[in-house]
Amino acid sequence: MKRTLLSLLSIATISALSFGQSVIMEIGTSGDISGTQVDYVSGGGEVVVDLHVENISGNSMDLDIKRLRISPQASWTDYVCWGHETDPFGGSCYPSESANPWTTPNANAVTVGDGEAGTLAIHINPLDPDYGCVVYRYYVMEGSTALDSLDISVCKNVALEDIKPALTVSVAPNPANSYIKVKASGVDAASIKMVDVLGNIVLKETMIGTSKTIDVREFRNGIYFIAVEAEGAKTINRKVIVRH
Repeated sequence: MKRTLLSLLSIATISALSFGQSVIMEIGTSGDISGTQVDYVSGGGEVVVDLHVENISGNSMDLDIKRLRISPQASWTDYVCWGHETDPFGGSCYPSESANPWTTPNANAVTVGDGEAGTLAIHINPLDPDYGCVVYRYYVMEGSTALDSLDISVCKNVALEDIKPALTVSVAPNPANSYIKVKASGVDAASIKMVDVLGNIVLKETMIGTSKTIDVREFRNGIYFIAVEAEGAKTINRKVIVRH
């Protein structure tokens, strides 16, 4: 599935958790969002959140990441990549784990010096058939101690197909000897193309409104085809006979 970084919709402060400030958690240039919830909406594509975790404790720390799924959807999967900011490979990536909560292996704890940072890439896949919202809580852990946390909310909406306008067309009189009136409904504007039986275009005009009168007094007797096109609608074709 193509990875799509979805739009950040809002950041809402939550009061469920309170920690002594020893790390700063940022998404891009958001500033410190430790202890808050960040909301995303997905149409089904993967949500990727890149998080910067800065150590401001005054000491070097060995840090792990703990993930807690809150009200999970059964089919959705998620995984994280966690490492030091200087790691050109973005650290170690861990496959989706069914355990809830789940913590990165302590043996792979990332050493982050004072003033340095770790990088956490959060991947959430809102797979079919489940829709709705799920909150994922990510803790920064030093051993068994939670230093801070961030909640990521993902809501998956039902994808709605584009609804095409219902274009209807009438042509009269038919046969015609002096004029043809083309009427269209269901759209605000349309284009009209008229061709003869050899495929030669004899008229091409734009219809603004619901009708267009075509003067056929100079047309040769015979069969013609009128195609009416409107944006987003299926092209309608009509056969008309010109007989003087």
